[in-house]
Amino acid sequence: MYQIAICDDDSMFIKHIERLFNEEGTKAEFYEYLSGEELIGDTKNRDGFDLLILDVMMPGMDGNETAKEFRIQNPNTLLIFCSGVCMPTVESFEATPYRYWLKEYTEEKMKLEVRNVLCRMEKNRKENPDVLVKKGNLDVKLSAEEICYVAIAKKGTTFHTSEKGSGIYTSHRKLAEVYEQLKDFGFVYAHNSYIVNLKHVAIVSQKELEFKNGTKLTISRSRVKEFRKAFAEDIAKKYER
Repeated sequence: MYQIAICDDDSMFIKHIERLFNEEGTKAEFYEYLSGEELIGDTKNRDGFDLLILDVMMPGMDGNETAKEFRIQNPNTLLIFCSGVCMPTVESFEATPYRYWLKEYTEEKMKLEVRNVLCRMEKNRKENPDVLVKKGNLDVKLSAEEICYVAIAKKGTTFHTSEKGSGIYTSHRKLAEVYEQLKDFGFVYAHNSYIVNLKHVAIVSQKELEFKNGTKLTISRSRVKEFRKAFAEDIAKKYER
């Protein structure tokens, strides 16, 4: 089930958007917000959304200001700006929106847009699965692309993101179980004690790898050959695109 947030000071437009998604048979839970302040205040209590549809012109925090604040905690949420009067600005694109909808679109045009967004969300789910972890006593959903590496710990595993120091999460799951979930998304063993997300690796030597954030890990002798091969293949795939 998708988690879809709609933030607009026009409640009728919110219902209009929900109807369009429901008519496409979308399995989703909708979250309605009438202001940017309301959205940002509630976001702090949630794990995140698959999609945010955000009005540009609102009293108080406008769409651009809201999007900037929202992106701090939700860098991977698909974002769509919508407006009745405004066109995109440089500030709008800084929030990396996927689409920019005009409220004057016809019913047929909006249906096509909704179908396009549903395809994009499905693709995101397949390319970047969520992993349930803990931060202290809180349950948190991490997207696979946020994770640099996963390591064995005393009571399960630790998940390390690109945020040095603060970006560490825990799980009771075994490393082998986590690997089975993530092996098709660029994760490989660099050591029997940890698996690594190749997307975050910048440099590989004979004995060591370095992430883009500067963190370094040892590559075990038994794993170095297969790891270097996987790293080279990952680079080749980027050029193929």
